[in-house]
Formats: sequence, C-alpha cells, structure tokens
Amino acid sequence: MRVGYVRVSTREQDEGNALEQQTARVEKAGAILVFSDIESGRSDKRKEFNNMLAMCKQGKITEIVITRIDRLARSVITIHRSLVTLEEFGVKLIVLDAPVDPSSPFGWFSVNQMAGLAEFESRLLSDRIRHGLNYFREQKKASPRPPFGYRRIDEKYAPDMTLHESGESNWAIASEIIDYFLSGNATLRSTAKHILDTYSISWTAAGLRYWLTSPVLRGHTAYNVKGNLNNPEKWEIHQDTHEPLLSSDKFKLIKKKLEDNRHRYSYGNNKDSAKEPLPLVGQIICGDCGYKCFCKKIKWSTYRIRCKKHENLGDAFCGNKTSTYLPEIISAVDAALAARYEEIRTYTVANISSSFEDSPELIARQEQLKALKLLPQNPIIQNAIEQTLLEIQVLKQTEVAAKQVSTDLVKTLTTCLGNIGYWGELSWLDKQPIYKELVDYVKVLNGKILEIKLLV
Repeated sequence: MRVGYVRVSTREQDEGNALEQQTARVEKAGAILVFSDIESGRSDKRKEFNNMLAMCKQGKITEIVITRIDRLARSVITIHRSLVTLEEFGVKLIVLDAPVDPSSPFGWFSVNQMAGLAEFESRLLSDRIRHGLNYFREQKKASPRPPFGYRRIDEKYAPDMTLHESGESNWAIASEIIDYFLSGNATLRSTAKHILDTYSISWTAAGLRYWLTSPVLRGHTAYNVKGNLNNPEKWEIHQDTHEPLLSSDKFKLIKKKLEDNRHRYSYGNNKDSAKEPLPLVGQIICGDCGYKCFCKKIKWSTYRIRCKKHENLGDAFCGNKTSTYLPEIISAVDAALAARYEEIRTYTVANISSSFEDSPELIARQEQLKALKLLPQNPIIQNAIEQTLLEIQVLKQTEVAAKQVSTDLVKTLTTCLGNIGYWGELSWLDKQPIYKELVDYVKVLNGKILEIKLLV
C-alpha cells in the first residue's frame, strides 16, 4: 500500500494551506492514505508519524510519499533512523522534490546530505527565534495571548473593551470576578462556578488561581512564565507598563485569601482545627476525569469524597456525580493492606524456614577446618586453623542476627497488618503516615471504589 506523510510545524500554521498543498501533491502521486502531523520536525513524539512507522513494521505499507525530506523530520538522527527502519521492512521512500532512490549508495548519500541541510536550517531558525524573543523582551512587548481582561494593541497590553454576550465588556467582567472572589466566603471553586453560571466561561480552580496572581493584572509585563508557573523567582518582570486591573491592596488581599483557603476547604484538612487531619490526603482520585478529590463535610457529620472538577464545572465536564463515603474508603484500604500482608507473610515465612539451614559458605569453611586439622601441625597450619575458626564464628553470628531480624519483622507485620481490629483502633492521625508509605492511590466513581493501588 502506498501512503503519504505530510507535516507542518506549529509556526507554519499561519501559512494557511501549506498542509492542504502537501496533501494534494502526495494524493496525486498515488497515496491512498495520508498521515498528517502539525508539530515540529525535531520532535520524535509525532503521533501520526509513529503510527505510520508502526504500520510499516506490520507489513501494511510498501511505499511512503513525501514532498521534501524535511517533511519527514528535521533531525539527522531521526531521518537516518527512519531510513534504516524503512529499509529493514522493505518500504520504499519517494521524495517528490528530490527523485532519488535512498536504497542506492548515491541516493542514500544524497538523502543524508539533504537531512543535514534540513537540520542546519532548523537550527538557524531556532537561533533567529531566540534573538527575536530577546529583542521582544527588550521592547517590553505584550504576549500574543494576553490574560482575560486584556487585549494586545500596538504590541502593548490594553483593557479589553470587547462586549461579551451578556452585554458587559471583558474588562468589566474581569473586575467583577476579582470582586466576587474577595467577597464573603468565596473560594476558587465557587468563583469558577459563578463565572460558568453567569457568563458561560469555563475556568478551572487552578487556572483562576494563576490568572489572579498574574503580574499582568497588576500592570506589569512578565516573561518566562510558561513552564515556571510555580517558580515566580524565575520570571522576568518589567514594572508599570500598562493600566492595571488589580491594585496592590487588592492583590495583598487575594494572596492572603489564597493562603487561608489553601487548606481550609481542600481535602485532608477539616474546617474545624480542633479535629484531627484526614487520611489519604492527595491519594484519592476521580475514576471519570482523573482529578483529585476533596472531602465535603455534611452537616450530619458524614465525610463525603467529591471530585473537584465535577464540583467546579458540573456534569458536562465530569460524570462522577455521587459522593463516596470516606469511612468506606478507609475500610477498603485496610482490607487491601491485610490481604497484601497474607502474601508478604507467606513469602517471608517460607524464606525464613529455609534460612535456618547452614549456608553453603559456612559448610565450606567447616570442611576446610576439618581438612586443616588432618594436616601435620606447624605454625602456618595453626594460624590457618585459627583464621578459619574466626571466619566460621563471624558467619554464624551473621546468620543468627539475620534470623532474629526476620523473625522480628514477621511479628511486626503480624501486629500491624494481620489484624483488622488493630487498624480499626488506630486514629486517622496515626494512619496518615502509614497510608503515605503503603498506598499509591484510590480511584472512586459514583459512590464505588474502583481501584486501590498499593506501593507494597
């Protein structure tokens, strides 16, 4: 089967129909199936490219058509590895703009020369982009993707007066969001839900937190934020470059509220500080969307585990509608640990029983001692006998210590894991560090416990 492969990088998307042009050319060349990627040619994680190679290995593809060699990749290593793979599985590569046969020595040389030029061009482009970004920062230009409430005018941040369908401008909505968060007992989750209900704008709690703490809202231009959201010390900030949405006083209130709410309303910490902390903090995840869950304390004193995403955004974003009771999760985890103990105990006992026999090394030393005693005695033989006796004593002490440690370990495991009643008597505070060491995660969905993954 003859297939085609086309690719444009993310920077080339603005070219409009580059991908369509490549597709038309390879289809005209007889490709009945076209694999398409929009990603950098220097990446080895292109989904369609790897799918195509997988089909080559399965023998489903006989020929691949590309427009230029740099569409296959922009790395000499990747191109060379691809050529070797195609040659190994008998797949012919057809390059429309360079009609050479890579299977011939001359064709192989030509393709590798073109691969080197492709990577050279890619490296030059990267270097130009780096210099361009440095100039961009020196001019204190606004990001092409300004935060909500701002727009880019003359390469600077300016208030976004675009009217929302509600009749309010985005600038006014952004200001209203800040006021709502600072009012009453609002949290990130409740504010995100308010935004969704009022303006149909979807926002996660984490996204709202990063927006509220963005330097742009305070009138500053910031660079190097992407990839360093949790490391503000790495940001490059230029002060007072545009009109602020957020005053310094309001920002101080936001920081204080974020700090106060960090633990107060999240799973693992009760609102009442007099109560003990909850177990399995950060270890319970939603079986539908994968978000971590939090504990919702109901007025009749039941601890219910809820998905954060469903609580924030509703049924349209997560199907985990029903709470799961925390005591039921804890009981299931305890039972899983007890079952795992039985496996550990069986294995440990089996190994201890076999360890009571003398080790081969000890037996060898004892045989050596017998042989030495049969030899004519002299100072050298006597010294060897004493040395062998010392080695036998050391080996015996080591084995006794190992047996004692193993026996004590079995007793500890039996006490801690073999008795469900023992676990029931432990406080949640005592269980916290144990769960951290023994439990990876618990997956819940609509009141049911789907999976308990242990670390032992």
